[in-house]
Amino acid sequence: MASSTSSADDALARLKTGHEEFVKLVDEAREIRSFDRLAQANARPPMASVLTCSDSRVAPEIIFNQDLGDIYVVRQAGNVVTMSERASLEFAAAVFKCPLIVVMGHSQCRAVQSAIDAGLGKTFPGDIQELASLIAPAVAHAKETSGDRLENVTLQNVRMSVQQLLRSEVLSSLVDAGTLKIVGAYYSVESGKIRFL
Repeated sequence: MASSTSSADDALARLKTGHEEFVKLVDEAREIRSFDRLAQANARPPMASVLTCSDSRVAPEIIFNQDLGDIYVVRQAGNVVTMSERASLEFAAAVFKCPLIVVMGHSQCRAVQSAIDAGLGKTFPGDIQELASLIAPAVAHAKETSGDRLENVTLQNVRMSVQQLLRSEVLSSLVDAGTLKIVGAYYSVESGKIRFL
């Protein structure tokens, strides 16, 4: 069901239909592993947290082939770290005891491309310009790197997001205690493969 919708009403109708199918699956197929494990959600924490882009092609549960409840997902265009993303990941690590945080960028990231374009003088409406400015340090840092510009900036943006998380007192203390690991990753939309950094 990958076709685009022609209106907001079409999109809403598809979401409603999809949800009805989901409820039917839960009611009729309790033996399916995903839904059986949901019943145990209170008994176990998610095994990992993932900070990734809000791009609709980058769904961690699908990409990592995990069940609902296995991954604590935080999504933000360009997988940037602001107070709310950092606080969400602190919550997962400190309260849910998630032992791993993966910061995952991806190929063809339009948010990263907007930051590159903003560096060339393009302006964007609303808060999109602010989002581009959050990624601007990665654009500047990757300026002299040879190769694909978008990929280089995306990789640098991931590395910088990891470093920002490591500056959190909550997260860094857990890393120092050996109960948390924070890693970067790059997902290729074209190949479907992930490269851990």
